[in-house]
Amino acid sequence: MKFEVISTNLEGVRVDSLIIQFFEGAEVPEAVVTLPESIKEEIEPSIGTGGFKAKLGQVLPVYPKSADAIRCFLLLGLGSRKDFSLEAVRQAHGYAAIRAKEIGSKSITVPIFSIPPYTAPEITASVVEAINLAFYRFDRYKSKVEDGKYPELVRLVADPDVRNMCDAAANEAAIVSEAVKLARDLTNMPSSDIPPKKMAEIATEVGMVSGFSTKVLEAEVLERMGMGGIVNVGKGSSNPPVLIIMKYDGGGDTYVVVGKGVVFDSGGISLKPSEKMEEMKYDKAGAAAVIALMKAVAELKLPVRLIGIVPAVENLPSSNALKPGDIIRFRNGKTAEIISTDAEGRLILADALAYASEMRPKVIVDLATLTGACVIALGTHASGLFSNNDELAEALIKAGEKTGERLWRLPLWKDYFEQIKSDVADMKNVGGRAAGAITAAAFLMNFVEGNIPWAHIDIAGTAWTQESSPEKSYIPKGATGVGVRLLVEFLKSEIKRVKPYPSDANT
Repeated sequence: MKFEVISTNLEGVRVDSLIIQFFEGAEVPEAVVTLPESIKEEIEPSIGTGGFKAKLGQVLPVYPKSADAIRCFLLLGLGSRKDFSLEAVRQAHGYAAIRAKEIGSKSITVPIFSIPPYTAPEITASVVEAINLAFYRFDRYKSKVEDGKYPELVRLVADPDVRNMCDAAANEAAIVSEAVKLARDLTNMPSSDIPPKKMAEIATEVGMVSGFSTKVLEAEVLERMGMGGIVNVGKGSSNPPVLIIMKYDGGGDTYVVVGKGVVFDSGGISLKPSEKMEEMKYDKAGAAAVIALMKAVAELKLPVRLIGIVPAVENLPSSNALKPGDIIRFRNGKTAEIISTDAEGRLILADALAYASEMRPKVIVDLATLTGACVIALGTHASGLFSNNDELAEALIKAGEKTGERLWRLPLWKDYFEQIKSDVADMKNVGGRAAGAITAAAFLMNFVEGNIPWAHIDIAGTAWTQESSPEKSYIPKGATGVGVRLLVEFLKSEIKRVKPYPSDANT
């Protein structure tokens, strides 16, 4: 699919589907952009009396009397103006894109507008993300794929004075949304096709194309390095664990992002119930997001140094598997008593965080489908955020609000650390049912050295669509790719502290 930004009068457009956005009105919906009289005449009979009320995501096709230039008008509801947000833009345009495909459109034209506090480039990026991601389908394992062709060309009509900035925003959004698709693919893949070493191979291939380097440390090396968490969790499987280290150098400050890469989690000796165990292929969503983030940042050529670290393991029961009651030692010398082998994610992240701390970066962020307790606490509407730094937490929350990948901060008071004290080791890997997401974060905090700003993002409720997940037009069933857009936006906000980002200049 190709995206173009143009400046033209809507009367001169030749296209299969022209999207026209409206706000919900008390009586009659209000068009967001000024429409030519010829278009008004075509669509007015369908507004209000025709059943179109401009509810968020409502799409009504209107076919003109003469289809020489425009085959179909797609009237699109943005909902009420007071509730308007970039998320509303994404939701609405995702539904419009799906409807355009259903009616066989090969080309789509979208007017770009600005509604304070949102600029035209921000609206542009949201539209491109929505349309690109709404068409995602994971169908590589189907013998017959879904019928119907997707639109080939999307033209975005912007005012001449902001056209260049909108063009830059569109190109950036296309890169980021393609990275999100990669994250979805990797997360959706069954573990039989992506054991730890295969994940490392994919990361290496992506790096070669996108412009970052990859180093892979195998089990023997990890054991010599004292990474007992990764080694012990992975030893129950015939597929040995690896540590994937990806580096992109765009200059500037160093940021480290760590992603939990459990390609399949059976629970190990502490075996999970069989119901919905198939969903445990999604336990690598954090790793998938980090690999995809590296792709996006490298292709965007952001002026930062970004290091992605992925401990990749398969957690299975066997005669060699880690057992409850075992005590393991991590990279930084600390020890943990194993209460449950199903609390394995924190064990591999512990080594990765200790290793990341040795690099003395400006910031460390980890992404992990870590606890069911976070799903109980926040449902599927937000990821849990834990941090030792208020400024970092605020920056991430702000990025989450802008991208629609919301975060909710939970506390890390000293009281919670008491729950993971062990009589025989420095700590235990489970602190009981109470505050399970918080005690898991407290465990991880033991492996972040000194005063390095760190944030842990628990994406257990947001990494894939679940029964309680809110419907989103641009997130089909399965993996969501959560974290990629969030962290790109976060890194951009960090860069802006030093100098304006290109697509935001003069806005």
